[in-house]
Amino acid sequence: MKRLTIALAVVALLAADAARAADETNRPAYGPGGPGGPGGPRFEMPLIPPRLMADLALTADQKTNVDAIAADFAQQRDKILADQKTNPTITKLRDEIKAAREARDREKMRELRAQLMPYEKPLLDLRRASMDKVRALLTDAQKKTLDNARERFGHRWGPPPPSGGPGNTDTPSGD
Repeated sequence: MKRLTIALAVVALLAADAARAADETNRPAYGPGGPGGPGGPRFEMPLIPPRLMADLALTADQKTNVDAIAADFAQQRDKILADQKTNPTITKLRDEIKAAREARDREKMRELRAQLMPYEKPLLDLRRASMDKVRALLTDAQKKTLDNARERFGHRWGPPPPSGGPGNTDTPSGD
């Protein structure tokens, strides 16, 4: 569970850094891969990417419920992001991270990202809670599809989630 939290935090920090860099260089809002693509703002990604939605093959009732969860998630996410944009502490930390990155000072970047982590936690917690709600609506086969997609994502951006998905609390305490 600790590894999952750390991996999600690292992904969040990298995403925040990428989104900040995209804003500062006046690049398009999304990278070549669309939201979440290279250069795109990962925090502004939809709760469930369209391709995964198609892979899940939701029933009409499931889709209605998932759409409601996703809309609530987007509304809360946008409020958190708006609040963060006006927070001078976050702005200062992100600017310092950018300077450390340009100076190729990896140790300073790690230190600054650790300081930024508590500010990113609400977004990670919101995404996790929303995905837990979605997961509760899925059949076992759909949960397997979701877990496989999350594992593929984890291999790209960090360690895979524990088996059983994000809501699994059965991992050993030393994890």
